[in-house]
Amino acid sequence: MTRTAILIAALAGALLASHAQAQEPGQSYFGIGYGAVWTDGASPYGNTLDEDAAGGFKVYGGSMSGRFGIEVGLYNLGKYDVNFGGAKIAETETAAVAVSGVMATPLGGGYSFHAKLGLAFTQAEVSCISLCGTGNPVLADTKKRGNSGLLGIGLGARLGQNVLARIDYEHFGGVHHQISTTEYTDGYDILSANLQFNF
Repeated sequence: MTRTAILIAALAGALLASHAQAQEPGQSYFGIGYGAVWTDGASPYGNTLDEDAAGGFKVYGGSMSGRFGIEVGLYNLGKYDVNFGGAKIAETETAAVAVSGVMATPLGGGYSFHAKLGLAFTQAEVSCISLCGTGNPVLADTKKRGNSGLLGIGLGARLGQNVLARIDYEHFGGVHHQISTTEYTDGYDILSANLQFNF
């Protein structure tokens, strides 16, 4: 997680140092980002030590019309270890595709604030590594797809004529998981540093 913290701190410094104009209305854009993800959804087992933070990334694109627009994003929400008795018994990996409405507001001094509200189509995959076929619920390879709400806020500033730096915080609520026949939900939070290209 140290590299994630350094990356986010560096981009935050670039945001503070930027004096160029924020994103103009009527533009399309494409961006990539990397950050830290937190969740308690790695497993439903009470007697395991589950990893609750991981690195994640996203690729996104959208279009603005005035202060409002639409954005589509592809997210990797991280891979999480599930440990029992000091050994790794499984790992959970989660991904999402999201469609969001976006509102952007200039703040002056070259900065902009943006917020999003959307729907995410998620997939959580549990891969059994050891002790397969044991436990309650029975540990087994399982995939679960579902829908989740997405909320996000962020701060942006230009680094060049068509390059925007963004720091985003996004929350995926109630992501669906399943192990064997047992289903459960949990949220995911991602704090990301992003590089965006406007055209």
